[in-house]
Amino acid sequence: MQSVVVEAEKYSLTTGKGSYTLLGWWRFCYLHSFETKQHTIYWNDKVFSGTSEGPEMVRGGGLLVIGQDQDRMGGGYTFSQSLNAVVADLRLYNRTLTNSEALDFVSCKETHLDPQPLVSFSDFKNNWKIEGSVNIEDLNLADICQKESSFLIMFPEAWSFSQAVAMCNNVGGSLPVPISARENEQILSFLNPYIPYCSDAHGYSIALGMLKEYETHSHYHYKSGENITYSNFLYRRDEDSNCVAIAVTEEDYGYWYYSKCDLELCTICNFTSVTHLKVRGLCDESLFDTTYLVLGESGEKPVFRGFSNSQLQWTGTTWTLTYLPENNVKATMTTKFEEGPNIPYCTTLKARLHFLTHAFSRYKDGQYTCDDGTCISIDHRCDLLAHCPDLSDEINCNTVKLSETYIWELPPPLPDGSPTPVSVFVNITSVRDVSLIDLSISFDMILVFTWRDPRLTFQHLRDNMDQNPVREGVGVWHPEVFMEDGDGSSVDVQVRGRQTFVRRVGPPNPDIPTRLKEGRQSINIQIYPRTVYTMLI
Repeated sequence: MQSVVVEAEKYSLTTGKGSYTLLGWWRFCYLHSFETKQHTIYWNDKVFSGTSEGPEMVRGGGLLVIGQDQDRMGGGYTFSQSLNAVVADLRLYNRTLTNSEALDFVSCKETHLDPQPLVSFSDFKNNWKIEGSVNIEDLNLADICQKESSFLIMFPEAWSFSQAVAMCNNVGGSLPVPISARENEQILSFLNPYIPYCSDAHGYSIALGMLKEYETHSHYHYKSGENITYSNFLYRRDEDSNCVAIAVTEEDYGYWYYSKCDLELCTICNFTSVTHLKVRGLCDESLFDTTYLVLGESGEKPVFRGFSNSQLQWTGTTWTLTYLPENNVKATMTTKFEEGPNIPYCTTLKARLHFLTHAFSRYKDGQYTCDDGTCISIDHRCDLLAHCPDLSDEINCNTVKLSETYIWELPPPLPDGSPTPVSVFVNITSVRDVSLIDLSISFDMILVFTWRDPRLTFQHLRDNMDQNPVREGVGVWHPEVFMEDGDGSSVDVQVRGRQTFVRRVGPPNPDIPTRLKEGRQSINIQIYPRTVYTMLI
């Protein structure tokens, strides 16, 4: 968000410039004097003032709607003009507040202003009519007003410590590390609904993001290495283990214990900033979003909310992706399916099985998403060195992709029907024998042929041609080679080895999000088969 516009009676009163992030509390107060045309906006720690045209007053007798734009009184609602947010402590006063009163409000100080506001949330159930998808709950003022906002998300699947670390990292979070009794209580409060699902035989529930230093028996943050001074151990069980779990049994509720790092527990991830997760493989005309936020839980699993109009959530038996403006447009995850093409038919939206990336990822431009969700540089894809923890960056590294209509026996076609140009390079590396009696000569040589084949698509090409081999068994067209001496007689030829390489002569094509995986593809590249011969002429 870059700005805020306040409008009344079709007048645009002011625009406040700033930089504001999603999934954080915005403390907002707008003051307007209809007499002087003066206005002031208090937005978190920023203040904007100015003058602007506007009505003489805001007329009464209308309908006040929070969270939806009215194209006509009480109607004309559209999904794209609805508010997806949490609104707390809304007030509308019949006077202009003072500067100190407004600052007290946005600073979360207790305010007792007279007269009482015309509109507020003080008696919500009696004064407001709830329509649409709206939930009502109590909020702690301290949580709203803390400067460093954070939130927790539960992943109830059982994982070891290393797997939990990888999971939180892949979605932009980290394992929680309470550094005070209050933060420990916040984790327990969040954990309570999940205790029936997330408690093992010892009463351990989740792993905390700290490790034990054996020599000093101190504890440090698993990512930063900073020493953790706060401790909540009841007694130190499993002293030979260096991971820490929180207990939820009746007698040990909220206390810490050492636990083995391979012990599989539920995972809570802590988020201090907005994570943008991408999904690939959707067709160009798809109505589903490609960018999502991790936002809350449903059915004991995270909810992923699209930037515009989609939501992915667990529906009891599977993950369901819903197009919110039309709830009948949905896609469900299938865990077992037959092999199929990467991008199936993209002509219709509904009733279509589509193979998508199996997980959301935080990839950015120039990155590759491993199968486990880890992101690495795209330059490491198929470079003959494993960089993904699951080694998936070195899988499916064929440099050549053949179309279904490719016929390897036919040479590459030219528009005018002329023969395919093939250049030849001959390198005689050694002369083995010369016989004047037999009038023969034996020597070793390397033949290199070069041509272009526009029917082929290439991927994962490196600048160094020797790193772009065409694997054996890939049926691409090669020129046939016949050798004879000066008299037209046949010669004895022994093939010592044959390899085919691809030479990249330009930049790759831009990445296409409809493909399942990030990659660099090119066409019309030069092909170099390199053959070593021993010949007797």
